Amino acid sequence: MSQHRHIGLERLDGEDIGRDPRTMSAHELEFLGHARVSPLRALRLKCLDCCNGSAKEVRLCTAVDCPSWPFRMGKNPWRRPLGGEERAKRQARFAGKITVAPSDAQKTGGEFGAPHLGRARDPDAPTSAFPASVLDGNTGGAS
Repeated sequence: MSQHRHIGLERLDGEDIGRDPRTMSAHELEFLGHARVSPLRALRLKCLDCCNGSAKEVRLCTAVDCPSWPFRMGKNPWRRPLGGEERAKRQARFAGKITVAPSDAQKTGGEFGAPHLGRARDPDAPTSAFPASVLDGNTGGAS
């Protein structure tokens, strides 16, 4: 557990409760040891935590009643497939052939994610692309 966990806590009726992360700065969240990750990546990391760090066990997971189960491979199964024309348009945009005004996420400093495009990744491979601090200190098990 983080030695600075008190940053993420506040007192309510004499008890410690978790602060609302929406009211915390990015610096505070990073100081607690949290990395900037997409919601899907966060779900994947939680599944890895639940399966004691084993990507194979995440793939083989039988907890079909878990709300995270459909997202355990780091993909949204309900996202509609892109058509050929739409896919080509997005690829051209990401390759810099078409200039587009920056999105709100880009204006506010959100991660864009373009550097990883074009690199194939084995969904069963461990998430070594993320800092070890994201996975360090996990005790495993469902929590």
